[in-house]
Amino acid sequence: MSEQQNKKPEPELKKRLKRLVRSVVTFQRPDARELAHCTRAEKYRRLREHNGQMRNRLLNWIDEHGLGDEVLQVSEPTAFNTLFVVATRHALDELSQAPGVLRVAEDGDVVTDLQHPEAME
Repeated sequence: MSEQQNKKPEPELKKRLKRLVRSVVTFQRPDARELAHCTRAEKYRRLREHNGQMRNRLLNWIDEHGLGDEVLQVSEPTAFNTLFVVATRHALDELSQAPGVLRVAEDGDVVTDLQHPEAME
C-alpha cells in the first residue's frame, strides 16, 4: 500500500485522539519484608524486575481480553509500581480488573506534593 493509503483521514485521527486518555496504573508491590534485608541496589534491581513482570502480565492480559486496539501505549517499567498507559476510557475501565492492578487514575487525577513553578516565585 502507498503511504497515502495508510494514512488515516485527518478528522478521523483527531476524533480518535480525543478518545484517548493518559493514565497512571498502579499495581501491587512486593511485600516490604521481602525487601527489608536487601541493599539499596538489590532492592532497586528487584523492584525493576518485579515491575517488568507486572508489565508483561498486564500486556498479556490486554491481549487476552481483546483490548490491544484500544491501548496505544504502556510505558517501560521502573523501580516504581506504576505504569503510564494511553488508552480509550473503556480499556482503562477494564484495566482496573486486571490481576495485580490496584488503581487506574487519569494523569490529571494524580496528586503530588510538588509545587508548580509559579507558586515558588
